[in-house]
Amino acid sequence: MARGLFYCVALPLWEGFDEPAHYAYAQYVALGRGWLVGPETRPSREVERSVELVPMPWILRFEPPPHETYDTYFRLPLDERRRRERELIALPRALGTQDAATFARFESQQPPLSYWLMAPLYAMLRGNGVPERVFWLRILNLLLASTAVPAARVAARRVFGKQGVAVATAALVALMPEVLFDAARVANSGLTIALYSALTVLCISIVEGKPRATLWAGLVLGLGLLTKAFFLTALPALGAVVAWAVWRRRTSLGPAIAGFGLAAIVSGWWYVRNIGITGSLSGNVQDAALRHMPITERLGHAADVSWLTALDSIFFTHIWFGGWSFLQLRAWIYHVMAIVAGLALVGLAVAWAKRMPERRHLAALAAVYFFFCAGLAYHVLMTLLANGISSSAGWYLCAVVVPEAILVAAGLRALAPRGIRKWAVGGLAGAFALIDLYGMLFVALPYYAGVIIHRPDGSLQAFHWAALAATGPGEMLRRIAVNKPEWMGPGVVAATGCVYVAATLALGAIGVIARRGEE
Repeated sequence: MARGLFYCVALPLWEGFDEPAHYAYAQYVALGRGWLVGPETRPSREVERSVELVPMPWILRFEPPPHETYDTYFRLPLDERRRRERELIALPRALGTQDAATFARFESQQPPLSYWLMAPLYAMLRGNGVPERVFWLRILNLLLASTAVPAARVAARRVFGKQGVAVATAALVALMPEVLFDAARVANSGLTIALYSALTVLCISIVEGKPRATLWAGLVLGLGLLTKAFFLTALPALGAVVAWAVWRRRTSLGPAIAGFGLAAIVSGWWYVRNIGITGSLSGNVQDAALRHMPITERLGHAADVSWLTALDSIFFTHIWFGGWSFLQLRAWIYHVMAIVAGLALVGLAVAWAKRMPERRHLAALAAVYFFFCAGLAYHVLMTLLANGISSSAGWYLCAVVVPEAILVAAGLRALAPRGIRKWAVGGLAGAFALIDLYGMLFVALPYYAGVIIHRPDGSLQAFHWAALAATGPGEMLRRIAVNKPEWMGPGVVAATGCVYVAATLALGAIGVIARRGEE
């Protein structure tokens, strides 16, 4: 939470992936304009005007309405920047119920549960300015996503039977940078992470024969399906886990049927609506655009996908990818992490052969993760057919960060020599701490403050201390505080930044030293 607080403070307004569109959905519900939105619904004029006033990511520089980028915003005259800041704070509240003229980004394809949960908080803050509302909605999503940390500890404790490994795995989850980029924004990702984490724990409970776990899993699945369409991948995963549990008499058929029936009751109506409106089950934009192409014909194009390109795009956007500005780290960092991932995958085969951890636990975790990855591969195929590129978004994998972290921990521990096994998970957690500090302090913040900018060819300049010295630390803090709540001045940015650094280093240390109870 301390780390995420700084992300909520430091990330510029609308820097989160599609944050204006998600915010517009929550606003639409909170202002009583409807519980659901249709394909033709537009964001509010307030969102549109705010996009015109604040700097926006480089990737959106050619999209209407006209706006400045981080490169150009801080070159504007100081009086012009202050005028924009004052206007943003004082935007008439009536604009929230007026349709935008040109800005058309809206998350109409998303299930509504997350926006229903954000609506009461928005209603409490409706008298405040846009920056204030966005900040506290970010905090709400961060709170929801943070439940992945205790969920990881609980799940890892059951899988490994060792408290030290469980704590190190929880620290690993808390330190993964892309999780915070995904969670510290107004979106449905916080609730998605929370529900997928809960479902992971419940899948472990099911294979352990815990009573009523199947019913609870059905409820969580139903809520998840009302939060994000990619929860459809949890259907076969939970089906496989429950089928095994019924076969091994860990649960009976009655609760299994009841659990899936509960999921259908909670969320089935949404997917019936999707079929009626978009002609597709998921309601996804690409899926709806291809609704006239049979599924067999779509799958027949799988050979046309550049799978290595797709895997590369998913991997580096999952390790560290700086928000909607698409910031990236040095290539060698991703290469090193790819080697670690490859070793973990090999180690999983060793862990399965050695039955350490138990195969039932590994199978339950692998089912959740495998079917999610299969859904991601299908999204790559849809993106190729609809947009002509072989790619997808690695930050989607943040939803399954708990099973991912435990599987990686199991693989690294199985492959590591006995003498260094107890350091494997903590060492990776410490590496993520360093990656996060480097990425945030030397790439993201200097870019958001206009200290580093794009070259004419579109590549981003490297950070140099001379650039910071020319701008000055005080001015950089003032720039980070621009377009934020009025109480969030440079002092607040500096204080939360210090807490962020301390918390990141502490978590890295906890991950390394949390080895009590290990062999």
